[in-house]
This record gives sequence, structure tokens and C-alpha cells, in this order.
Amino acid sequence: MISLLSRNYLKLLLLFFGIMFLYYFHNTDNGLHVFPMANISIENTLETIPVCESGDRDRQRSLLRMFYAWTQFAHEHNLRYWLCDGSLVGYTRLRGLIPHDSDVDVLMLHSDTKRLASLTYVNFSSIYQLRVHPQWEIIGEKNRSYFESQGITFVAPNARVYNLEDNRHVDIWPIYDFHPDQPTNTTLRGKTLFQYSIDYAWASYPIEWTFPLKPCLFSQLKTWCPAMPEKIVSLLYGSQAVNQSDHICKDGSWVDV
Repeated sequence: MISLLSRNYLKLLLLFFGIMFLYYFHNTDNGLHVFPMANISIENTLETIPVCESGDRDRQRSLLRMFYAWTQFAHEHNLRYWLCDGSLVGYTRLRGLIPHDSDVDVLMLHSDTKRLASLTYVNFSSIYQLRVHPQWEIIGEKNRSYFESQGITFVAPNARVYNLEDNRHVDIWPIYDFHPDQPTNTTLRGKTLFQYSIDYAWASYPIEWTFPLKPCLFSQLKTWCPAMPEKIVSLLYGSQAVNQSDHICKDGSWVDV
């Protein structure tokens, strides 16, 4: 009798987990292969993000859904990346999206971009498209060209993930483990990282500020952050950026402080 009950219990348990598996991995109707619960989580997260202008909520929702799609794509293809620039500022200050931000920014080692480029024609999604700059191997945005007929309307990032419905994007920026202007100089190789500063000069900092990467939550979405995000933000934007916003809501618009 006990053995029979055990077998029946096991069958019910397997059936339960089977149903849960199908539920959580069922495709949603927005073109993404995601957990339905992810959309619910994003909607819950949006309630914690301030709005000021009429289009804020739609923009925030679009960015978070697109970023979630990118994190899943990167995980599936074992792509190494981490938050940077305004998105890293948002993480250090708010642990998520800055309310007025217009895109999401991530970094990827220049040497890893070859793998990313090989995935350009992978069926990402019905509404999201990965575009890698044809000249990504060329260092320096001034040395690159626009390829508007191919939808390449950027030169500084190495790649972008586009939302084809509203043209919002995730920027994938290059970072180098050698001096971009002195690629044959081995003095700093493997010790220092170089990325664009806000004025497109080269900013450098110890590799230990980034590696090892740490898992983090960006507006409750699982992603990757550098080891010492506050140090990087302080270097690039000033120490006040870690705790103080440079925009406020005034009369229904985001304005500079």
C-alpha cells in the first residue's frame, strides 16, 4: 500500500512540474521566448519608477522588455557583457533604470565582439534585431562610417539591439584590455581597461574594477555588473553621480539640474 501511494505521489509530482514547465516556458505574444512571469515582474517594477512626461511609461516598459530579451540572448549564446555608462549610473544610484533614460548601455570586450558578429543573422526575435557595425574591428569612432542602407546609424558602439517597433535600443560598447591608440604596447595589456568617456576620449582604470564580474539586478532583471561599479561611475561622471541625479521633473518635463 505504501509503495502504491509513493508511486501515485511521484506521478502527481511529475505532472505538477510538467505543467509548471509548460507554463513558464510558453511563448508570449510579443515575439519573445520569455517567461510570462517576466512581463508581470516588469510591470511590477515599473510601478516603482517615477514618471514625468507623457511617454515615460511606454519608453521605460520598452527598454526593460528589450533589455530582458538581450539578457536571455546573451545567456543562451554565452556572451560576456556588463552594464556601463548611464545604465551603470542607474544601477549604482537606483539599482535600475534611470527614469528619463532613452537607452540601455552594456560593455563587451573588443576581443569578444567577433562571436557577437557571428550571431548577427540568428533569429533573435520578431521585434528585436541585433546589428553589428561592419567596421567594429576598427578602433575609434572617428575612423568608422555610417551604413544607413544596412540600418547602421551609429559609429561609436560596436553593436546595437533594436526594437523594430519604436527604434529604441541597447547599445553594446567596446572596451579594450590594451591602449586603443597603442595596440602594440604591452605595458598595460591585461592590467588596465580602456573605454569611451562621455566626450569620447579614452578613460582607463584597473582591470580589478571590472573583473570578476558580479551578478546583479537591474530593475529586478538579472544581469552582470563590474566588480566595483561605484569607482567606475565616479571616474567617468564624478562622485556626485553615485547618489545625485542630474535631472528633475519640472512642469511635466525632465530638466537638467
